[in-house]
This record gives sequence, structure tokens and C-alpha cells, in this order.
Amino acid sequence: HKFYAFHVYRMKQAIEEEKAKLDFADLLFELRQQIGLNQTAFAKKVNKSRSTIARIESARMEPSFSMLEDIAQALGKHVEIRFVEAKQAAAKKTVR
Repeated sequence: HKFYAFHVYRMKQAIEEEKAKLDFADLLFELRQQIGLNQTAFAKKVNKSRSTIARIESARMEPSFSMLEDIAQALGKHVEIRFVEAKQAAAKKTVR
């Protein structure tokens, strides 16, 4: 039973990691759309490769915090992290 419990725990952890990637993907896509740039122009503006932006937006890559800070700084923005109730988390995704 210990193996099964560990396996279930790892599965839940993997699901949460995938959800985080999707959240970053959505946020970056929304930010790029608000600015009105395609991936190539956006990547140039934030000094990243177009493939990096594409991987983040398609949830194949989870950006590091420092990468998010770099992107925000290049756009005259800042990264804001908040702890919210789990029930509110899905409704709290915003881009400023």
C-alpha cells in the first residue's frame, strides 16, 4: 500500500505541475495579446528567443522566477505573487 500511496502522491504532484505550466502559458499568452505583438516581436522585446516564448505558451516549459522577472522588467511591469484560498485560485489569474 505504501507504493500505491506514493504513486498517487507523485501523480497528484505531476498534475499540479502541469496546471502551473498551463497557468503560465495562459498568462504569457494574455500578456502578449494585450500588448498586441506576435511571438517573434514579443520575444525580441523581452530579449528571449521566439522558441522560448512558444514553449512557455504551449506549456512545454515552465519559466523560472528570474525569467518572469526579466520579461516583466522588459515590459515595464513587475511580477506579483499572492497566496489565495484554493477555491479562489482559478478565478484570480490576472495580467496587469
